Amino acid sequence: MSWLLLMIAACRAPDEGCETFAGQPDDDPAAWSVDASVAWTPTVSEPQWVVPGAALPVVTQAANNNVAITLAGSRLFMAFRSAPFHFASEETTMNVVSSLDGGVTWEEELVVALGTDLREPAFLLWDGVLSLSFFEAGTNVLAFEPKAVWRAERCTVGDWSLAQISEGEKVPWDLKVRGGEALRTAYSGDHYGDGDLSVHLEQSSDGGATWVPYGIDPVHQGGDSEVAIELDEAGGLWAVTRNEDGDATGQGSKVCTAPPEDISDWTCSDPSDPERYDSPELIRHGTDLYLLARRDVGGPFGDDDGLVPYSTRPKRSALYQLDRDTKSVVHLFDIPGVGDTAFVSAHRTGAHTWLFANYTSPLDNPDASWLEAQTSTDGTQIYLATLTFEE
Repeated sequence: MSWLLLMIAACRAPDEGCETFAGQPDDDPAAWSVDASVAWTPTVSEPQWVVPGAALPVVTQAANNNVAITLAGSRLFMAFRSAPFHFASEETTMNVVSSLDGGVTWEEELVVALGTDLREPAFLLWDGVLSLSFFEAGTNVLAFEPKAVWRAERCTVGDWSLAQISEGEKVPWDLKVRGGEALRTAYSGDHYGDGDLSVHLEQSSDGGATWVPYGIDPVHQGGDSEVAIELDEAGGLWAVTRNEDGDATGQGSKVCTAPPEDISDWTCSDPSDPERYDSPELIRHGTDLYLLARRDVGGPFGDDDGLVPYSTRPKRSALYQLDRDTKSVVHLFDIPGVGDTAFVSAHRTGAHTWLFANYTSPLDNPDASWLEAQTSTDGTQIYLATLTFEE
C-alpha cells in the first residue's frame, strides 16, 4: 500500500467489515497453571530462519532487527526493521508480514517508509483488534533523535490505517496486557546526555491510541532507558532496566519492584548491577521470572569507561533468571545470537512454551565485536525458535 493510501486510510471511519481476533493463546501468565513443586528446565529449539528468506513477500536490506511477533487467531504476525545497516538511515522500512503456517509462508501486511529511521515495533491485541506501534527517529548515524510514535491498526490482510499518535522525545519500550490492562514502559529525556532520564509506566484503554500515566509518573529517574516489565503471581511488578547512561548508582542495569497495591511505586537496585542487559524481555513461568537479553562478552559494562570498550567486545543473546530473593540477574545459557544481536520478542503458546523471534549476525563469526558486526555488509538475520520448560 502506498504512503498516500495509508494517509487516506488513517482518516477513514471504522469499517464494520474489518477482521477481529478471538481465541488466540493468552500471553498473560495469570491465564496458565504451572506446578510450582516441579523442577522445570528451560530448553531452546534450533532456529527457524525467516528474514531474509525466499518466502518473504517484502524486500529486505542487509540489517534486519527490531523484531516483534504476536499470535492472533490462526495467524502469526511479525514486524521488523530493515535498513542498510544498524544505525539510523533514511532508507529504513518497517515491515509487517503474517503467516498461517507458523512462518513457512508469509503474506505482506504493511510496509512503512517515512524517509527516517523506524524502531521498537510492538503489537497490541485489544478487544479483538490488532495494532502495531513503533517510533520514528532521525537519519543522523551519530545521534539519537526520537521524533514521534506511530500506530497502525489492521482491518484485513494488507489493509491497515496509520496515524501519528504522539511526538517528542518519549520512546516506548515494553508493551503487555496483564490482568486485562494494557501497560507499557517508555523513557524520555536527554539519552546519551547527563544521565537524567525518566522512566514512565503507562496504561491505555483504547487499544493503544492514547496512553496516560499509571499512577506515579515518572516511576524512576536516572540513567535508565529500555525497561522490561512482568507481573508476579501476586500481581506485583518486576522490571529490568538498562542503565546505559549511568547515574549515582553506577551504570549497567537495575532490578526494580513495585507492590501489587500500586505497581507504579518502584524501588530499584542501588548500586546498579555493572552487567548491562540490552533489549530486555521479561517472561514468567509459574513463580519464576526469566530475562531474554544481550550478553556482553568480556565485560562488565560498569567497569569500563563507556561505549567505546563496550562496542569493541563480542556480544551474545542469552536466557537469564531473576533471583527474587537477592533481586539479581543470573545467566543460564546463551541462545542463538552473536555480534550484532538481541532483540527478543516472545509470545506464550502454552503452559510451558513460548514462540520467540530474535536477530543476529551470521553465527559463523562468533568473535566479531558488536561494532564490527553493526557495520558489516554481512548484515543481520531474524529467526524463530521455541522456548520450552520441561520437567
